[in-house]
Amino acid sequence: MRTTPSRTAGAEGTTGEVPGPAPAPGGAPVPVLARLALICVRHHRSVLLLWLLLLGAGLCAVGPVMDRLDRQPWSVAAHESVRGNRLLDGARSYGAQIDAVVAGAPVAGPAFQEELAAAQRDVAAIAGVREMTAPTGPRPTGPAVSADGQAALVSVRLERALPDSLRQSAERAVVSRLRRMADGVPGVEVTLGGSDRARRAVADQSLSDTRRSELITLPVTLAVIYVLFGGLVAASVPVVAAVCTVGTGMLWLLVLSRWYDLTSPALSTTTMVGLGLAIDYALLTVGRFREERAAGHGVPDAVVRTVRTAGRAILFAALVVAAALCGLVVFPSEFFASIGLAAAGTVALSLAAALTLTPALLAAFPERIGACAAPRTDSGGFARLARWTRRHALPVALGVGVLLLACATPFLRVHLVSPVGERQLPPAAEARRYADTVTERFPQHRPDAVVVVARSDPAGLHAWAGRFAGRRDVESVGPATPAGPGVAVVRIVPRAGTGTTGPGTDAAGGPADRLVHLIRAERPDAFPIWVTGRNALDIDFRAEVTGHAPRAAALIALTTFVLLLLMTGSVLLPLKAIAMNTLSLGASFGALVLVFQDGWGAGLLGVHTLGGLGYWLPVVVFALAFGLSMDYEVFLLSRIQELYDAGLDNDRAVEAGVQRSARIISSSAALMCIVFIGFAMGELMVMKQLATALAIAVAVDATLVRCLLVPATMTLLRTANWWAPRALRRTGGEPSPPPR
Repeated sequence: MRTTPSRTAGAEGTTGEVPGPAPAPGGAPVPVLARLALICVRHHRSVLLLWLLLLGAGLCAVGPVMDRLDRQPWSVAAHESVRGNRLLDGARSYGAQIDAVVAGAPVAGPAFQEELAAAQRDVAAIAGVREMTAPTGPRPTGPAVSADGQAALVSVRLERALPDSLRQSAERAVVSRLRRMADGVPGVEVTLGGSDRARRAVADQSLSDTRRSELITLPVTLAVIYVLFGGLVAASVPVVAAVCTVGTGMLWLLVLSRWYDLTSPALSTTTMVGLGLAIDYALLTVGRFREERAAGHGVPDAVVRTVRTAGRAILFAALVVAAALCGLVVFPSEFFASIGLAAAGTVALSLAAALTLTPALLAAFPERIGACAAPRTDSGGFARLARWTRRHALPVALGVGVLLLACATPFLRVHLVSPVGERQLPPAAEARRYADTVTERFPQHRPDAVVVVARSDPAGLHAWAGRFAGRRDVESVGPATPAGPGVAVVRIVPRAGTGTTGPGTDAAGGPADRLVHLIRAERPDAFPIWVTGRNALDIDFRAEVTGHAPRAAALIALTTFVLLLLMTGSVLLPLKAIAMNTLSLGASFGALVLVFQDGWGAGLLGVHTLGGLGYWLPVVVFALAFGLSMDYEVFLLSRIQELYDAGLDNDRAVEAGVQRSARIISSSAALMCIVFIGFAMGELMVMKQLATALAIAVAVDATLVRCLLVPATMTLLRTANWWAPRALRRTGGEPSPPPR
């Protein structure tokens, strides 16, 4: 039996004495969480002011974080292809480069050549411009002229060391002048692009998608919670917690950027995780507080009981999510570690908001938040579903398990690609249209060309590269050109094969992949080379993912098992939770392959395909979705365990626990799906993939797994659910209850 701490009569306990730590459900005190709740109740104004100051500091950190974002995801890795790109970037004598395709009229025509010459003169006069290259002359030929002679490639390079203000001014002036070429020649169209503009477009689109997603999800979330709780103040608490978490998260990103190069995916991922978890945790806390108030407890007592029960579940849930994300540090590329640590820090902030900010808001506005309108009952739709599942436990467990396994089978043929540059952008984006045009009309500049960087003079590199001319998988070998002092570069174009899955995207094991392996196997003895290019990046990152993913998965599973063992005192419940989470994740991965690789329903959903999944996507989705799914496992198990420890038998505890927690779990899952769908509505393809995967995983977990598979398996296991060796039983002042 629970004991209610004495309190002086007052307005629902609001003026009474603040209670001391009350006993936990099983009779053991939880002093840390109870005392933290008391501090938040007694000093709620100070707690709210502290969070307001942190939010203000976080908003001030947005600018510096944006400035420190590395716009090249491949730059935070140690592969040969990455080192080759770094060498090229460091050796080049110029800074930013602006490329353009000028098409629609004969390049050799007088009007076209006259406009090119005028553009060169005007661009050369712009401060900060180093040079402009274009195919000029009475008979222009070469790789910068299309095969039909109706399009030309133009490049403008700026000086390397320019102040930001001068660089931005020069870029605007150059872009303006290049676009005016369309006015000088009838029928000409100018399309701007290139790697520099593509990276900037991706970073800008990432920031734009993040802001738009926040503007969409927060009002929708507020409306849904308002319907759920029936009050504006109660509905505002999760939204306030989400805003404070995401805003304060900018401070964490600023600190983390001192040790790691952050990328655009890190920003989008942390924002998405912060919004989802902060809303999730606050919703659980407010719901439990309203239950305690409906049971007749005063405000201070209700806050303490809420933090001691729901807060304990949130604590373990957040630890599981953070531990899963920290598992990404096993990968050698800093790209994975930066995303994992950035998101894990946001999880910690979501936990801090749930344990301090939300209780302070509950103490500050208790009457406006109110109590549950209906008394808590252990009979209802979810209880009836649990009873039906219990009567058909074995068929339900087998049926759901087989269904999830079948949904996961498409993932067995996944193709991983490096989502670099314009491939993330929608087909209508200018940088993407530029790349597609270059692929189609300028074969020597195709993005699937293998780029060989050497510490050599161009003559030596050209002599060595000539051995690949005429090979079955080689279409052409370009001339070796100087890239900087002592550095030369040559492009070797693979012969297009039937295995290509899109513009510039070679299927794994296709001609471009074979050419990369061939060149790496026949390195010159006289000088070192680095084989890079888009397909080399794909190969290197695929090897990293396949080589280190099992290690990361094992670490995530081990930490999850330990944390759930500490929470439940059971050996089988953590193992069961890990197995079921893996099943729901498999279904999510299978759906991703069908939509984003095979194109099923892509037109209906308004998405384009990359010919595969981003190389980092399965890894990050596994860590994130595994942790998020464990949220609901922890919420459900904590309720079931409370009832089991209070004396109910296993079946009755499962039935009542499902009934008491299913409404909040379903609501939390719906709200989290709203957050993910908001991000899936963005333009960047890899974020669409990530958000879609998380939405599917959460939806499957909250329905098939929590409502059907968990009750079925716990019914089959019965008292074995709670078994553990005496040395491993849950600590907390009492042994695990004896079997019933």
